[in-house]
Amino acid sequence: MNEEFLWVEKYRPLTIKDTILPDSLKKTFQQFVDQKNIPNLLLSGGPGIGKTTVARAMLEELGCDYIMINASLNGNIDTLRTTIHNFASSVSLSGGRKYVILDEADYLGHIVQPALRNFMEEFSSNCGFILTCNYVNKIIEPLQSRCSVVNFKINKEDKAAIAVQFLKRASDILNKENIPFEKVVLAEVIQRTYRDWE
Repeated sequence: MNEEFLWVEKYRPLTIKDTILPDSLKKTFQQFVDQKNIPNLLLSGGPGIGKTTVARAMLEELGCDYIMINASLNGNIDTLRTTIHNFASSVSLSGGRKYVILDEADYLGHIVQPALRNFMEEFSSNCGFILTCNYVNKIIEPLQSRCSVVNFKINKEDKAAIAVQFLKRASDILNKENIPFEKVVLAEVIQRTYRDWE
């Protein structure tokens, strides 16, 4: 299926500036981009809050080589030994640091997580890791300690501003796709699906 048919891909933000996040989170990720130095990260928070989008936007903005692995589907030891090992051990074609995004890393088994910890150390000069998870308590402490942990939490005072930003973004997308809509109805949909925007 062509990704252009999936609006989530077609309109996925490619820069941190274009993401919809609380200012404090956006500032943190923008600093990583501005410094051209993304540490190993563990991004935690509920589903659909923007963890994967942020990971990809940072790497796209810096032009980094990266692979993305959905750990809920491919979080086994064979994936670690083959796909991740081959990618992490090779040199980047662009000459920079490479990254592995392990999406839904809380699905990695307790055999895989200690092995991943060793990979993070072995390939640290060449490859960084960005893990996303819904439940940080399912990630072993040695992995957490090798990452900067960022919790995607939206405070009450941020919710209204973010909802307004999201209404504007959704309106822009519908207009670009030539789909008629009523702003009141769209606002209600956004309010009902507040936690699942990706």
